[in-house]
Amino acid sequence: MDLYLVFKIGILIFGLISWLLYKSDRSINKNVLNDHIRHRERIRDLTDEELELLQPFLTSRLAVYPYKFQSSLVDNKVSYLLGACTRKSLYSNTDEIAYYYDVDNIEIFFPYNMDMHIDESNIFEVVFTKYYGIVIKVNDYDIKTAFENYDPNEEYLFRDLNQTKANENNLENEFLDEHNSSSRQDGINSSDVESLSIYENSKNLDNNEAYLEASRNYYKLLYQREETQFEAAIRRKHSLGLLTSLCLILATVFLIRSWFGENDQISILILICLGAAAFFAWYKPKHYLNPQQVSVVKAKIYDKDPNTCSIEVGNLMVLQYPKYWLNFIPETSDYATEMVISNDNKKLLRYGQTLSINNEVEQFGPPKLVSRNKILLVISVILSAVLYYYTDPVNNGYFAYQYYSQQSENLQIKDFTTLKNSDIKPGDIVNITIQNTSCDINDLNEEYQCHNFFINNQPMALKENNVMAIEGSLKHIFDTKFVNEVVDSEMLRFQNVQSLYVDMLNRSSNDGRYVKNSFSKIESIGQMVIDIDKVCNILPVKECDNVKNNLTHLFDTGRSRANITWNDLLSESTKNPDFSEIVETRRMRSLKQAVEPFKLELQSELVNVISKYQSDNGVKITLTNQSYVDMAPFVMNKSMKFDENGYINYYFAILNNSIPANINIVGSVSDILYQKGENSDRHNLETQSISGLKVNANQHYNLDENQQLSSNLLIIINVIMFVVMILIATINAVKLVQKTKINRHRSKEIFKYYQDRLI
Repeated sequence: MDLYLVFKIGILIFGLISWLLYKSDRSINKNVLNDHIRHRERIRDLTDEELELLQPFLTSRLAVYPYKFQSSLVDNKVSYLLGACTRKSLYSNTDEIAYYYDVDNIEIFFPYNMDMHIDESNIFEVVFTKYYGIVIKVNDYDIKTAFENYDPNEEYLFRDLNQTKANENNLENEFLDEHNSSSRQDGINSSDVESLSIYENSKNLDNNEAYLEASRNYYKLLYQREETQFEAAIRRKHSLGLLTSLCLILATVFLIRSWFGENDQISILILICLGAAAFFAWYKPKHYLNPQQVSVVKAKIYDKDPNTCSIEVGNLMVLQYPKYWLNFIPETSDYATEMVISNDNKKLLRYGQTLSINNEVEQFGPPKLVSRNKILLVISVILSAVLYYYTDPVNNGYFAYQYYSQQSENLQIKDFTTLKNSDIKPGDIVNITIQNTSCDINDLNEEYQCHNFFINNQPMALKENNVMAIEGSLKHIFDTKFVNEVVDSEMLRFQNVQSLYVDMLNRSSNDGRYVKNSFSKIESIGQMVIDIDKVCNILPVKECDNVKNNLTHLFDTGRSRANITWNDLLSESTKNPDFSEIVETRRMRSLKQAVEPFKLELQSELVNVISKYQSDNGVKITLTNQSYVDMAPFVMNKSMKFDENGYINYYFAILNNSIPANINIVGSVSDILYQKGENSDRHNLETQSISGLKVNANQHYNLDENQQLSSNLLIIINVIMFVVMILIATINAVKLVQKTKINRHRSKEIFKYYQDRLI
């Protein structure tokens, strides 16, 4: 028993060693083959007829057993292979069917029993798959002759080996049983694979097959195979750039938020997004690099759309084809044609034996893919424009350059005299915080974004005929309680008496025709008259007469107007400024309505006066490049003295030179204006005083004297991001133009190639 066990173990070890040596030998053959394919000398192209004769061996595993089945050739180039041919198997010189041939350790396969014509020294014409070569001609015996003389029913006689028909059938049946239990790589069960004997009569279809081929929607999957290197070349190896674009968009959004929110902590997020964008631009997903399966089908075309360069085959399957195939693909087809379809069933890779992506790429190179360039170009152009508009990266770069090259000074200016006499140069950084800095009265709007400022150091002189003399009267007129209605004890008594009197009249008349008119009491009418008279004497606007008329009409009695004049009313008001009057409510409302346009005209006149005062006596600061100072915070905290009375208090704060130092202007000086004088000399600027500055305002330029630019990381990031966006846009624009030009030339060459062959 022990000896028998040892004997069995010995046989197993011997079999295992033999199998390992066999596999090792074939592995060496594969490496030798790869070397040979790289350095071989090509003598000609495979003909269409030869390719057709090879199809059984590219579609059936059984036809090439025990060689490793390959569904495609490396290329269609034929080359020579010289030398003695050796037949090898797991156990040499036996009758087993699992054998293969090699020449100098290069495995070769003989179709149609061509190995019967091997001599001691041979000249082979061979085409190659990835694992072995297929013989097209051995010495003077070619594949066409071999096919014509081939009889699949003929008993095959190995050289020097007689194999009985029974043994051959047993081995063949054993092989078929083994492979019928598993699915083929191309999706067709092995029992359906056509053997070599079937190819002999493949043109004689049975009635059922003929009926199917006659069907308009005929579609048959022949097999699946791995795409060739040339077919794979038309697929993109990178993503479309969507993740890169998303990261760039996020970086831009974070930068703008940080720019206006002054939150430097967001800078870390910006750098992370930029790093992620660079990674995704470089990264090639593995699933783009892995070879894909393609389907070889036989189908009819039942519709063609020239506008979308697509055809419909099978059950509503739409296949896209290159535009230059348009003239060579029929509108419909009466006969089924062999086609190669991409893995996603969206692209037509080959139509018949002529239109072939594989051959195009091999001869003319792959097309240049432009989708990624288009997306990155559009995104980078948009983001460049956004950065330019919101963050002014050009001036930021100029500022950084001047700062690092020490061509600019950082000037802290806190009083008017220093500003007038400073030796400021273009490019210097100024930080101006001076009392009586006011927004240009013509630039002040509802959005409170001020682009022009004046700095004055003297109040407007008080004269009898200027607005300073009527400051109190103007403030009273602009008060919301200028026409002030009150309800006091006198008004209540009047209402009671009125009610009693109306009731008495209605009782006497017995018809109830008497109703009460609405009355109101206006307080301090005298002061109203005095203030309007003062203001209209100095600022005689058009609405003055209308307001005066409405005031005098308050005192009309009965159905006719009283003979009271403005002078009479003014005289009475001067004697008693605080007198009040009960008047008809409708007349009081008419007065209120007349006051509003009156106030608007007065405000317009005041703006003209203040504008002249600012420009004649102050230094003008103009903010350039759409920069501005947001005045809204000063309005909210009432430091600008805006209230329910409008701008009037702020106007007189300007004229009285009493505005606090709450406006801070920080930026880079772009231009300097000097005050004109009789002795001024353009070449002696130190004798001239400054009358105006043009400043590119930016709070991010607010650096202390000892502060380094690196502490304000946002400026550096902003410049880098803008440069990156411009580079991305430029590179992708150039690539897009180049690729488009190459693709157009390639399409023309391919079209001419097909035109010469098919037309």
